[in-house]
Amino acid sequence: MLMRSVTLTACTVALVCSAKADPPQDYYASAANKTGAGLKSALHDIIDDHRVVRYSSKNPDTADALARLDADPDQPNSVVLIYSRRSEPVANFGTSSGWNREHLWPNSYGIDKRGPAYSDLHNLRPADASVNSARSNKIYDTSDVKDKRYQRPGHREAELTSEDSDSWEPPAEVRGEVARAAFYMAVRYSGDRADENDLELTNDLSVIDADSAFFGNLSTLLEWHLADPVDAAERKRNDLVYSDYQRNRNPFVDHPEWVVAIYGRPQSEPCVIGRPVVEGGSFRFDLKLTGSGRYQVLRSFDLINWSSVEEFDASAGVRRWQHPLNSSACFFQVLHRPD
Repeated sequence: MLMRSVTLTACTVALVCSAKADPPQDYYASAANKTGAGLKSALHDIIDDHRVVRYSSKNPDTADALARLDADPDQPNSVVLIYSRRSEPVANFGTSSGWNREHLWPNSYGIDKRGPAYSDLHNLRPADASVNSARSNKIYDTSDVKDKRYQRPGHREAELTSEDSDSWEPPAEVRGEVARAAFYMAVRYSGDRADENDLELTNDLSVIDADSAFFGNLSTLLEWHLADPVDAAERKRNDLVYSDYQRNRNPFVDHPEWVVAIYGRPQSEPCVIGRPVVEGGSFRFDLKLTGSGRYQVLRSFDLINWSSVEEFDASAGVRRWQHPLNSSACFFQVLHRPD
């Protein structure tokens, strides 16, 4: 992904169709042509009541599942740790110097240990035990370098992380993945069972505490989702959770465009892409620029590989952008480097 280190916009638009993983035919049929609350409700009904994998058991449990789902393809019998990004032997599970199970959406924010959310594999990842403890139940957000408790790395065993008083920033390469897990949790759990709370994402950090079912920061998660698109490994993981374990999918891995369709765009984005208009053999859309600086337009056919198609310097205002029409799925994203 280009320009990871700069402030970026989450302006992303899909043309013709979207890149997807491989859900069963008609799996999402009831969600067709819906947006907003209607889409969220339809997706909840589709992914609800999944097959529950035991959190801890003498029989195969969540730790055994993670050993497969997050296996290091280059190191046999090892897992890749979500924050440290290093390989750890599966045999070191449960040791103080090894790895354990990280709940991306922390248990303290509305997860009932009696219910399916506690062992939901879409929300679990292998983590270095000490890093897991250091992250604790901090929300996901961009670390504030002016915060008196800011530090980078967030832990010596996770060099690409940072933290401040109340938030944790994971490595850039997994920010989209943790964001999509959070969006999944907020759609899957709506409080329609006694052992399930209504999990909600928010920008209002004042309502996030150990007695609530709120989590965030929503706007930052939207930015991360759009800046770090779904890759082949995330698709494969989603397929395995569905086929071999829970029989439900993370819809935002299959259909990344549904995140914005439900939650809108990040509050902080310095650019908004207007609705595309097809004119003959090309299409155009208006870019509403809300900040000055250098902008880069990227194109992708698979939401994995991105190439630059134009760069320009601009200040706040509207810029019309035109491009030849493609015959296959096409995505555009605009990144912003502030002055």
